Amino acid sequence: MKRKMKASVLVAPGKLEVQEVDIPEIGDHDVLVKVAYTGIYGSDVPRANLENGARMYPLILGHEFSGTVDQLGSKVIKVKIGDKVAVAPLIPDPESEYTKEGAYGLSDNYNIIGTGSNGAFAEYVKVPENHCVKMPENLDLLSAAGVEPATISWHALQRSNMKVGDTVAVLGCGPIGQFAIQIAKIFGAKKVIAVDIFDEKLALAKKLGADITINSKDCNLEEAIKKETGLGVHVVIETAGSKFTQKQSLLITRKHGTVVLVGISHQDLPLSEFEAERIMRAELTITGSWNSYTAPYPGRAWEATLEEMSKNRIKFKEMVSDVIELDSLGDVLPKMFSREIAYNKIIVVNHKEDDSKI
Repeated sequence: MKRKMKASVLVAPGKLEVQEVDIPEIGDHDVLVKVAYTGIYGSDVPRANLENGARMYPLILGHEFSGTVDQLGSKVIKVKIGDKVAVAPLIPDPESEYTKEGAYGLSDNYNIIGTGSNGAFAEYVKVPENHCVKMPENLDLLSAAGVEPATISWHALQRSNMKVGDTVAVLGCGPIGQFAIQIAKIFGAKKVIAVDIFDEKLALAKKLGADITINSKDCNLEEAIKKETGLGVHVVIETAGSKFTQKQSLLITRKHGTVVLVGISHQDLPLSEFEAERIMRAELTITGSWNSYTAPYPGRAWEATLEEMSKNRIKFKEMVSDVIELDSLGDVLPKMFSREIAYNKIIVVNHKEDDSKI
């Protein structure tokens, strides 16, 4: 008889059921991870609630997670039973030209554990060996559940080519923005300006290292930035995923500055004549940032993020607003979608570990 586990299964748009399902069977190069903590990512909310939001039904969501190695495939050599791991969930298409170039995050037809195959809103998950990232000894499992989103921010700062002493504006102070604030400081930013429309997010941004906070609902952002910087910022990290903040990014960046687009608006971005000419006349660099995966897999962003988290220079626990059980997920995700609850980062406890002190 197959072993069973508890999982929160998306059976239809907006409908999650806690079920007893088979524990995944692993192959020779796979690892069975006993999941400790899973973060709810922003894209999980529409994926769980929109009509055809998920690639398939039924599906177990969840791709930001940590845990311990519970079982090994016969040819696994890189980890051992009991190892604490964070998991890199993106599985690139081996036939993609970008995969062959080592640009794994740009791979055509990639899969992500928790979106294209069953993920971590469950007690156990099957993970390819090379996607298990061993944690430093002094990093706890709760913090490790934040590694994947933190690497997205790290990659965005890498894409910015910012220099030590630059001034950086982070537009949008959700979790990706909150990580970007901390990482900009690690990269040597002289001043980090956090911008949002919610005072509680700005208060947390300040706690996490922002030098200046601006509520753009209460002022003219371009004027406020010029007052703080004179000419504008060297780098904008746009994480809000709003056409309004995307356009603002062009106006608050100094000449020869760089705008990194991280957030997705799912809207057209019409530019006025002035905004379009600003790109040319100021010789702005506009760059996109997608995922965080580079050679050797999963990449420098993962290696560096784990190191900086282990030194407590990248903080995650301060960002966690709610901790819930698997049984509550079916109630919480629809409320997140309808904005019935206020939250910052919600963590699902799969197997609570004493080392994380929550």
